[in-house]
Amino acid sequence: MTHTRLFEKGKIGSLELSHRILMGSMHLGIEGDREQLNQVKAFYVERAKGEAALMITGGVAVLPEGSGDHMYCLTDDDHRHQLQDIVEAVHQAGGKIALQLQHNGRYAKSSETGLAPVAPSAIMSRITKETPKALTLEGIQEIKAAFIDGAVFAQSVGFDAVELMGSEGYLLNQFLSPLTNQRTDQYGGSFQNRMTLPLDIISGIREQVGQGFPVIYRMSGEDYMEGSTTREETQFFAKKLVEKGVDALNVGVGWHESKIPTVAASVPDAAFAHVVSAIRDAVDVPVIGANRIHTPDVAEEVLKQGQMDFVAPARPWLADAEFAKKAKAGDHAGLNLCISCNQQCLDHTLGHPPLPVGCLVNPKTGHEWEWSLEEKSHEVENVAVVGGGVAGLAVAKASAEQGNNVTVFEAKDHLGGHFYLASQIPSKSKFRETIRFYKTSLERLQVKINLATQPTIDELKNYDRVYLATGVVPYVPEQIKGVHLPHVVTYSDILTGKVALGKNIAIVGGGGIGSDVAHLIAQRNEVPGAVKHFFADYHIELDSSQRVNVTVVSRSVKAAKGIGPTTRWVLLSELRRLGVDLLKGYECKEITPEGLWVESQEDRQFIEADQVILCTGQIANAPLYQAIKDHVPTQLVGGSDDASELNAAKAIQQAYRLVYDHGREKVQTKS
Repeated sequence: MTHTRLFEKGKIGSLELSHRILMGSMHLGIEGDREQLNQVKAFYVERAKGEAALMITGGVAVLPEGSGDHMYCLTDDDHRHQLQDIVEAVHQAGGKIALQLQHNGRYAKSSETGLAPVAPSAIMSRITKETPKALTLEGIQEIKAAFIDGAVFAQSVGFDAVELMGSEGYLLNQFLSPLTNQRTDQYGGSFQNRMTLPLDIISGIREQVGQGFPVIYRMSGEDYMEGSTTREETQFFAKKLVEKGVDALNVGVGWHESKIPTVAASVPDAAFAHVVSAIRDAVDVPVIGANRIHTPDVAEEVLKQGQMDFVAPARPWLADAEFAKKAKAGDHAGLNLCISCNQQCLDHTLGHPPLPVGCLVNPKTGHEWEWSLEEKSHEVENVAVVGGGVAGLAVAKASAEQGNNVTVFEAKDHLGGHFYLASQIPSKSKFRETIRFYKTSLERLQVKINLATQPTIDELKNYDRVYLATGVVPYVPEQIKGVHLPHVVTYSDILTGKVALGKNIAIVGGGGIGSDVAHLIAQRNEVPGAVKHFFADYHIELDSSQRVNVTVVSRSVKAAKGIGPTTRWVLLSELRRLGVDLLKGYECKEITPEGLWVESQEDRQFIEADQVILCTGQIANAPLYQAIKDHVPTQLVGGSDDASELNAAKAIQQAYRLVYDHGREKVQTKS
């Protein structure tokens, strides 16, 4: 697609922007730590060089009780100095940056702030399991003053704009909703009253910063909470914000406690563009959208349709720091696309405890400063990489970037390994984009790729260094009687299409792989929407006789254990919807030709099955290691090194670490 609309110039108030791709707000999980300041600056500088038209910082707390783990807070003088350093670094790199002001309200955790959370009303948060204190009138005035002061600070230190976080269920959003605001004073009751605080804040900011400083309001287009703010109220609120002086509206959707997924891979592209469009219809200032607008083509389409004026993707900038630059150049093949896995971003920031943000597909995210200091060795090595899964692809790319001559050997006729197999799972088709990216990168780095090839020991002896990334093979639990019966297969047999599916299927193992395989099989029972409509139009009953029945036997009482918190609940909801039977806390004891016996601490039962799929873990596939390690420096990487879990993020990080550590050793040896 030609991105004509995407790269038109635009304006937010007085701020002129060179194109329409912003970078949405993201917490990095390291803010506030002065020792990490260089890394925070490096993160934003890389995206500025990647030509983000405007970057929006992660939320900066206006008061301590509305803060959280590793958030900047404006009551801390050192945090203010750090923020000023970030602005200066971004401007030196030629970028623009806005400060997002935030108060978590009832989403704040006392374990992180050391203070009791506050909110419009004392209503327990399902996220924190805490009941906040209802704000006094004095407390509300303090919050109002803190937001205004934050905007004044942003202007004084050179931020190009300020954005107020009034979406996703945070404090300003809490004042707007009758679910969280049950006050009976001037800040509660009617919708007019519930709007009072955010509107007063905007009025106060505009009075203090003047007309020239751009003010953006991040508003909730839809809360997706039953009984919350209506569409009509939301549009009315948008108009009032503009009347009070807002220059642009950035439209978010969903609260953190909503039962509607908004950022998971299962959410269709641009699914919420109509929500943003409804706000755009109500106002005459630029409107910004973000959720599930994660590729340049999708962004171009929503702009062409007139559904919004700017896009502000967030996670795609983690996946590729040059997101806009490559989009502008039309370099789709070289773009490292976000696969919406959430594993190193949202799962980290929303974890207990929170962890620094990274990216599964981009191992440099979160390490920009550290790796920018790496000095390349000028000693060129001939490197062999055995295995073309993501661990092998990553180690080949990293080694070639160091200037080495690299050859990849892959036994199959395609690249990707288990990552390719996983791309067949519903909502994981984007995994193939990562394989495409690595393939393109290796071609550009002139890496030689040998498919359907297994190197001999003598061949490998000719290389200066060998990386074995031969992955894993499914583990077959020999202790289970009947495990070798003809109808017992492994997850690999199913995903490669080696065997056909049965009719009554029992999956042994309810972890990530077992749950994903259950999802894949059960979704095949779904009748495509077009077919459903066709049969409904002609009043023909659908035939369900070909339906496959799926039972998952999970030893853990927590099904899908190991899957991140931001996606696990979505997967479990899908399994329930698709009719998958989850037996939690049961262990498979014996497999018979007719099915299998399972036991829990209180129960023993028989499950009829004409096919049993083993999803019982994996073991390292490293037969070459012992044969080659004494002849040439050899390192295991990925699953062949640690088969305890299939973790692509860990494998890719390890691949880069091994290459960079070796390069550092060569530089030190030379010096």
